[in-house]
Amino acid sequence: MNLWLRLFALIFSFAFRPRIPLPEGFSSRAFRVLPSDIDANLHMTNGRYPCFVDLTRLDFFVRTRMIQTAFQRDWRPMMLASKFRFRRELKPFRKFRVETRLRWWDGTNLVFESRFLTRARDRSEILSAISLERTCFYARKDKSLVPVEDLFAAMGRSGLAPPPASAEILAFMQTEDEIRRAN
Repeated sequence: MNLWLRLFALIFSFAFRPRIPLPEGFSSRAFRVLPSDIDANLHMTNGRYPCFVDLTRLDFFVRTRMIQTAFQRDWRPMMLASKFRFRRELKPFRKFRVETRLRWWDGTNLVFESRFLTRARDRSEILSAISLERTCFYARKDKSLVPVEDLFAAMGRSGLAPPPASAEILAFMQTEDEIRRAN
């Protein structure tokens, strides 16, 4: 139930939050670990992290106007793959923030990075987890994936060049391509 409440709170907040500029902008959302988020080890369960990523990516899509542009053309967002790296646990009632940004794109792929951040006792920031997500938009009428340049053109942002792909993005994309070819 708390995921529904978090989703409704997110949707309500859209009217009060500024737009996110492409490509350098990012979504940042604050949360707290609730009892329903924890597992037998008394920290946030691994299965809850993707839910928070979904919420912040939705925030990114709406506040960049990416989702509105896509829905007007009957394009739908799809998650193709994700990879998480857990560094520090999030204990019950701990406040944390999820930052989601568009890191790279090519062809029909958008690669997002989501960072789970919390504060240490000295108020310094701690990276609790990080993920990469490979997403795309699917054109239902054409039954095909939408090229990113077509998405950006429809948003009035033609000519955006992707930033250079980092080593971890290249490794992530290569691994995903190998898994896809193997199956």
